[in-house]
Amino acid sequence: MILKTLTAVLLGCTLSLSAVADIQENAGAQLNSLLAGFESFSADFNQVSGSEDSRRMEESRGTLLLAKPNRFSWTALEPFPQTLVSDGETLWIYDPDLEQATRRQVSGKDTGIPALILNGQIDELQAEYKIRLLQEKDNNQLFELLPIDEASVFTRIRLLFTDGLIKELQMGDSLGQRTSILFENQIINPVFSDDAFNFEPPEGTDVIVENQAESAD
Repeated sequence: MILKTLTAVLLGCTLSLSAVADIQENAGAQLNSLLAGFESFSADFNQVSGSEDSRRMEESRGTLLLAKPNRFSWTALEPFPQTLVSDGETLWIYDPDLEQATRRQVSGKDTGIPALILNGQIDELQAEYKIRLLQEKDNNQLFELLPIDEASVFTRIRLLFTDGLIKELQMGDSLGQRTSILFENQIINPVFSDDAFNFEPPEGTDVIVENQAESAD
């Protein structure tokens, strides 16, 4: 009797693990379907960041332009202007208040989780995160990404889609920092100009390249 009970328990666990794997695979495929439906994307964003133990929150507003693969322009307009532009090969980080720009070659580390998500790089995401569908109701779908490696920088990522468009991206890191990015005025497959993802530092800008500074003429 004990052997039969133990066998049933083990079989139940096996089925449960199999079901979990199927759910994760299906969630990944569903998320991939949502993100694969466009080649370019633009939106206004409102980003709010802060730590769990602090009531002080930092807020910024701006615009995002993205074209697959790996081209994007992230421009924070207020309260502290900053621009991040990548043409897929070179990444620029420009701080107008400091009159300073940093230029570096794009690498996997520079891609970042938001860019991986919006670029629809599900294989890369699934290599680092377990993907599950937390809730699906009416026109809303809420996904959660949990790290496979406990040493991962991000401890939890959540993605909210409304009517098939990404509405909110939430990220929590191991230091207790929480970030929420709300997207508005989303446009799927906008046509960008040829120079939308090129950056030329304004005259007089200090340019930092591989830890060496030079002044833009």
